[in-house]
Amino acid sequence: MVPPSQSGAHSRAHQGTGFDVSAFDLAEAATTGTHLRQAVAGAGSTRAAAQRLADFFRTSLVDGQGHRACAQVSVFLWEFGAGGWEFGADDGPQGAGVGAPGAAYDSSSLLRLLRGSGLWPADDASAGEIDVVLLHPAGWRTDQSDEASAPSAPSAPSAPSAPSAPSAPSAPSAPSAPSAPSAPSAPEQASRLLAFGGPLRAGQWFAVTLLSDEELPPGITEFFRPVAHSARLALLSADESSAEDRLEAAGALTASMEVLVARRAAQLQSAVAELRSTSARLRRSEDELRRRESELREEAAVVELLQEVGGALAAELDLDTLVQHASDAATRLAGAAFGAFFYNVLGETGESYLLYVISGVDRSVFDRFPMPRNTQVFEPTFRGLGVVRSDDITTDPRYGHNAPHHGMPEGHLPVRSYLAVPVVSHGTVLGGFFFGHPEPGRFTERHERLVTGVASQTAVALQNAQTYRREREAAMELQRRLLPTLPKVDGIDTTSRYLPAARSRGAGGDWTDLIPLRDGEVALVIGDVMGKGVRAAAIMGQIRTACRAYAQLGLAPSEVLEQLSVIVDDIAPGCITTCAYGVLDRHRSRLRLAVAGHLPPVLRDGEGSVRFLDEEIGPPLGVGRRTYPEQEVQLAPGARLLLYTDGLVERRSRPIDEGLHQLRKLLAGPVGEIEADCDSWLDALAGGQHDDDIAMLYVYRPEDAARRTLTVSRDYPPVSGAVPDARDLVSRTLRAWGLAHLANDLMLVTDEIVANAVRHARTPLRVELRRSADRVVLEVTDSSTHQPRLIVSRPEEFGHRGIFLVDKIATRWGTRMIDGGKVVWAEVSTA
Repeated sequence: MVPPSQSGAHSRAHQGTGFDVSAFDLAEAATTGTHLRQAVAGAGSTRAAAQRLADFFRTSLVDGQGHRACAQVSVFLWEFGAGGWEFGADDGPQGAGVGAPGAAYDSSSLLRLLRGSGLWPADDASAGEIDVVLLHPAGWRTDQSDEASAPSAPSAPSAPSAPSAPSAPSAPSAPSAPSAPSAPSAPEQASRLLAFGGPLRAGQWFAVTLLSDEELPPGITEFFRPVAHSARLALLSADESSAEDRLEAAGALTASMEVLVARRAAQLQSAVAELRSTSARLRRSEDELRRRESELREEAAVVELLQEVGGALAAELDLDTLVQHASDAATRLAGAAFGAFFYNVLGETGESYLLYVISGVDRSVFDRFPMPRNTQVFEPTFRGLGVVRSDDITTDPRYGHNAPHHGMPEGHLPVRSYLAVPVVSHGTVLGGFFFGHPEPGRFTERHERLVTGVASQTAVALQNAQTYRREREAAMELQRRLLPTLPKVDGIDTTSRYLPAARSRGAGGDWTDLIPLRDGEVALVIGDVMGKGVRAAAIMGQIRTACRAYAQLGLAPSEVLEQLSVIVDDIAPGCITTCAYGVLDRHRSRLRLAVAGHLPPVLRDGEGSVRFLDEEIGPPLGVGRRTYPEQEVQLAPGARLLLYTDGLVERRSRPIDEGLHQLRKLLAGPVGEIEADCDSWLDALAGGQHDDDIAMLYVYRPEDAARRTLTVSRDYPPVSGAVPDARDLVSRTLRAWGLAHLANDLMLVTDEIVANAVRHARTPLRVELRRSADRVVLEVTDSSTHQPRLIVSRPEEFGHRGIFLVDKIATRWGTRMIDGGKVVWAEVSTA
């Protein structure tokens, strides 16, 4: 045995070549044989060739990860002498010591395994052929456990014998062959033993064992037969054997390769045939799968369309949109060239009339034709008697009996296949679907079932839409009756808008109001009652009526909202209401405003500056008695004021802050005639897609109003001398205005009101005289909260008589409470 160190250099020369035993095939068999013969070339002796052979297999066979696949490689040589088979002069198995430490399998055990596998010849050197076997662990245990049947290892001669072949060099006597263990076991790291061998030349035999710790494929023995023949040829070439032996070995190698190639070719042909058969089956399967996939797609599309139709019809409340959507969907499901849906509608007076929509073609195609009548073909549908389906309606016995057309009118689209399905709800015929196709036999029972399902859903949707329309019309009519027509007020231009939500079940609780007050003031109101429908409109009407009553009492904006909050809490508990209430004093160009949870009004002054009046905002109405703060701003000539509800600026797809920002930009932009302003702002902010009701009150103070309004005011101390001074101011002012005929009357009124202010107040008072186109207003402001009232005095009393004089002279008079006091005013017509 050659020590490993003597063969390592040559081994390293071939380490770059690796053959994966887990994927050993025809190409690997041919390439391995070539490299093997190159590795052994020039060995000089059979023993050296055997060592190189062992080194080659040890270093060149790898596993799938590139690691060495063989834990131990052994090469055996025998000669047939007088006493039978003996180890050759090269002294035992070559390469037996190549294995890793602890993994060696002793030669006696290997010989036993070779004998058991049939690779050890019996008694005839010429018998047998090159063979390859793969032994599994289970086979080893079976062979090795039966010691009685296992042959014993041969004994080496005790003294050197004559060389069995001329080429064999003399060698010292071989030691006794090791005794075989009673029960040898496979190395712990090995799981497979690949062995091959056979006759080398006359009287000589060889065997190679490859011990692997990797799983080897069962077919590897087939591909290792050429490798075994290559090993034989390499061994023969090493010691210059006879040309006949080498030629015979080369021929055997070639024959082995031919057999392997032929076998692989047959296998490949079989595989190709199988692949062709499999490919044909796959093509048939693919065709079937495509067909089924197409059917499933069609079914999925139908299910998806039915689901879409059901959801859309259930959610749609607009009648025109509903019937068109139902007709389009049913036409698609029926596969018709065109379809129509005729449906009954009740008018405001209760009469019924027939309408229709068209799908699949332009409606203008049918505009010139009259409405269908209860002919023999149409009657079953219009009377709800059942479905009519015909493969060719022109051959139907019911076709063509009615004058004047006796069939389809001239110019009508051709119809052969015909399908008609009534739409019935609780015994009432609501309409009918009609479908046509120019080819016969296009409508099947399945189409009939699908359209019948759509007809059932449409019937429910029509009932809902008609109920919604009646409820909406009732709520709209109620709201129209409740909302006021804005009166004309001198010195201001006003307009209002109310738009119900584009997608709601009826009118809501939004309202606007403009209330002329005494002394030339006007109340501006906007509000929003939570909810929709008749209830919200009815609550709104009650709140609006209460608001007008409180406004006529001359209450301040904060007081009006305080009273309204109590009313809302009483008539509609839990119904949150927002409101903005302001009083515009046209003569002073002053607006006093209180807001209850409402969006702040927006003001544009005469110079075009825009701001929201959001300094003081209180809680919504309906939360009990609350105090609402007031704010006061100037509304000079040229200014514009917009009051609005949240529907103008808030949408599902747009945050309210963004809507408010856009509103500010619109008011800061070009403005003009107020009606045009309102329309353009509504288009920009709502565009017909508003989710909530919209109410708007738009106020504009034209510039020319300032020239028609004249004001004179003076402050006086709370002393008796203030009375004649105020009389003198009124007299001179009226004469300067060309109203001398009113001087005496207004001086009497001034005497009474100023005298009361001096009597009850302890702070300075203010007297203001204003003239507009048709009236003169006197206002006296003081710090007292005592309000003048009409009180009948006893004969012996001299007080309380002056107020009756004021009531007689003035067209209107009243008291308005303000922060820190009151204002008593009297209005006299200039006529």
